[in-house]
Amino acid sequence: MIDSTALNPFAVFTENVPNFGQHKKDKRQKFLEELALALIILHARQTLEVQQTLQDVKKIIHSCGILPAPSPTPTTTQRHLAQRKRCYICPKSKDKKTKFICNECNNFVCEEHSKWLCNQCQE
Repeated sequence: MIDSTALNPFAVFTENVPNFGQHKKDKRQKFLEELALALIILHARQTLEVQQTLQDVKKIIHSCGILPAPSPTPTTTQRHLAQRKRCYICPKSKDKKTKFICNECNNFVCEEHSKWLCNQCQE
């Protein structure tokens, strides 16, 4: 079905981009592959943005390799987490809960036992 409906867009595309697949005999097939991939990527991104999408479906979309990997989180001295645990430096009697983790040792650290640095100072 896509093959017949993509005939006119292929003709327009080859007129606008005359050097597309210049050395290949299967220009139309290459065009159809790129068109299908563009449609799949658009649909996959929209599916990932919907919060009601099941985690299994999101994992499958990521495992296909059609979307670029998510960019890594910026490196800072501390990361903000949803869970809260006791600071590993403070005594247990203080029972000081925190939501920050040290990037070096991955232990929970309260604000009293940590430093905040800008990106320039870290370098």
